[in-house]
Amino acid sequence: MSLSRLEIFNLRIFARARLDPVPGLNLIIGPNASGKTSLLEGIHVLATGRSFRTTRIEHVVHRGSRELMVTGQVTYPHSEKIRMGIRKGASGTRGRLAGRTVRSQSELARVLPLQVIHPDSHELLSGPPAERRSFLDWGLFHEKPEYMKILQGYRRALNQRNEALRRDLPNSVLRGWERELAERGESLDNYRRGYLERLWPVFVGLRWQLPDVEGMTWEYRRGWKEGVNLGEALASARDRERSLGYTLMGPHRAELVLRRDGVSLAMQASRGQQKTAVLLLRLSQVAVHRQVTGRSAVVMVDDLPSELDAERREAALDFLSGLECQVFVSAIEAKQVQGLGNWSSQRMFHVEHGSVREA
Repeated sequence: MSLSRLEIFNLRIFARARLDPVPGLNLIIGPNASGKTSLLEGIHVLATGRSFRTTRIEHVVHRGSRELMVTGQVTYPHSEKIRMGIRKGASGTRGRLAGRTVRSQSELARVLPLQVIHPDSHELLSGPPAERRSFLDWGLFHEKPEYMKILQGYRRALNQRNEALRRDLPNSVLRGWERELAERGESLDNYRRGYLERLWPVFVGLRWQLPDVEGMTWEYRRGWKEGVNLGEALASARDRERSLGYTLMGPHRAELVLRRDGVSLAMQASRGQQKTAVLLLRLSQVAVHRQVTGRSAVVMVDDLPSELDAERREAALDFLSGLECQVFVSAIEAKQVQGLGNWSSQRMFHVEHGSVREA
């Protein structure tokens, strides 16, 4: 699976831009502030409905325009092609897939599974636990369609229980929400443990290919005490939680602790080491996704040379090419990335002053 055509309208400095990418490596080359990252942002908007740079859609829409539009064509083996598109603006979001209107952005995300590594991706290691939970959610969203329904149901029950705690409602009300939280929460924990078990051998098998990550491990903490079921944990915490007004235990408090040689990557690793570690984690997910679903994902690396020396850039591109997936890489100069890796196909695009051309 690969993105074989991309058209962007009214996104940041681009009034209009078109790419016809190849299934292998697509290099996006240009000076700073030329629009390289905006092209990748367009792909991210198409696949996820949001930017990886801001939560404010008005910052993404081209100045003087009311909305942006991104369309694409996804090509599968045996030449099957699917058209998809999205419009976003102050009036809302509208998505289209294969000629019909979609009910939710998740329909587009399933057609175009996307992983992105950008200058702020170190937050997967150094950011709050929600970043690591989202990491797990990505893999399970694409592997197990039922997972997101369970997660959404858990979040609804959690909100209701928190409201009941804030209003100091009786235990009979809390018990009703706790039954649902316990059932869904235990299920989420089982899914996450299973996913990490599938990810671990792939992760271990790949980590030798990159510098700085040999010896990297993780520890999963589920969000409540081991050996106790979630229903019991929720019941025992009621009195303390009433004074706080929110639920202290459950998979919404889960954490994935990442270390190298026993030392926290969030606290001790350099930015270059963190970027390499994020590459390993994200691309291990891409490899597992292919194993389980039989489909490849699209990978974007914004400003690959940033914080990576020549040796690490070469290792990263060799690593990427070995995954046999479509890759988009941005850089200021072609010589920083050109000729590295063993790719089935390669194409370069030059970006400058809000225009893009094949180089």
